[in-house]
Amino acid sequence: MQLKATVDVSQAVAGLNDLQKTQIPFALAKTLTGCAKVGRAKVQDALGGKFTLRNQFTRQGIRIKPAEKNSGVIEADVHTDTANRTTGAPDYLLAQEGGGEKVPHGGRQYLAVPTRYLRQMAPGVIPAELRPKALLGAVGGRYTAITRKKGQIALRNQQRVRGFVFFLQDLRNGHKAIMGRYFTDRDAYPFYLLIPNARIKPRLEMQRDVESAARTAFPGLWVETWRSIMGKGLKIKY
Repeated sequence: MQLKATVDVSQAVAGLNDLQKTQIPFALAKTLTGCAKVGRAKVQDALGGKFTLRNQFTRQGIRIKPAEKNSGVIEADVHTDTANRTTGAPDYLLAQEGGGEKVPHGGRQYLAVPTRYLRQMAPGVIPAELRPKALLGAVGGRYTAITRKKGQIALRNQQRVRGFVFFLQDLRNGHKAIMGRYFTDRDAYPFYLLIPNARIKPRLEMQRDVESAARTAFPGLWVETWRSIMGKGLKIKY
């Protein structure tokens, strides 16, 4: 996903003399690249308040393309790159910006949606032992069989995770759920709902944040760029 912010530079350029105007491509490229960096930082800083982040992958997936002074159109952009090139899953931040449908990837049949019961147990980042793959690995019926010497078979309680046993169950609405029951209780509760797709509401607001940050930062960065140019001396082309 690529986003661009439009900045009006006509007034800034109008105040330059003919000698200074020879430096416009360089000055614009440097200033717009600086604006893109500021926009990226604003988007990155807002991620923690909108999503539960397991690691730095999403933050690092907010990137910029620097402006080039020799290109036909001098522009910089802020873009996302969170596609999984191993599983083929697309850039998941695209739907977070504009909304869309989320579907399983990598051979999976379902999306695992955490419920409030899981969130009570893991209010922040879900630990590895409570993620769907781990819980499904603990599913296997009420008992599991182990083989002893001389062909004897013994039964033991199903694997427990934090004192809970987990199992798959079909729900009345046609979906499935990963259910959990504390080993001393009779009642079980859904920890994950397994659904074929989900509708994502837009909440990234990257376009708004980049636009606002770029327009606010441009005047100061423009002045800073010209101070640097003047300090090094203008280059005259013969």
